[in-house]
Amino acid sequence: MEYIIKNGYQDLLGKYKIVRPIYLTLGFNDHVKFGEGDNTKERMKKNHRHFFNELHRNVFKKSTKRIPRYVVIERGGETSGFHSHVVCETPEHLSTNKFENLLRTSWLKTKDGVSLYAERTIFDRQGLDGYNAKQQCLKDTDAEVDVMNS
Repeated sequence: MEYIIKNGYQDLLGKYKIVRPIYLTLGFNDHVKFGEGDNTKERMKKNHRHFFNELHRNVFKKSTKRIPRYVVIERGGETSGFHSHVVCETPEHLSTNKFENLLRTSWLKTKDGVSLYAERTIFDRQGLDGYNAKQQCLKDTDAEVDVMNS
């Protein structure tokens, strides 16, 4: 992984073109949430991949389109553990309510997914990108951008 400073990550996240964004916080089961090391993050990435595969099957029945998004893995304080933040595009052919239901259903079908919080109204995308880049630094190995699923 190439290490760049927070502003570099904020610039990287800002390059994702997302017109109708929805902001997600994905919660994991306790095994993953309080896990340690690279194996835990690899398990999270695998869970993200299964989530997006399931979501795409439900959203685009006969298409290979991908939903524009980026995924950030981070570790909260002592009690919140590992979780993920996702900014993704709401497809044009779906209402926000319908898409949120598909997101929740798809996430709960994954092996380690237990909760999904969705924020529909994003007024300050630049500020959100800055928030998601907050833990991305050389010293913090508990946070990273999940490039494989972004």
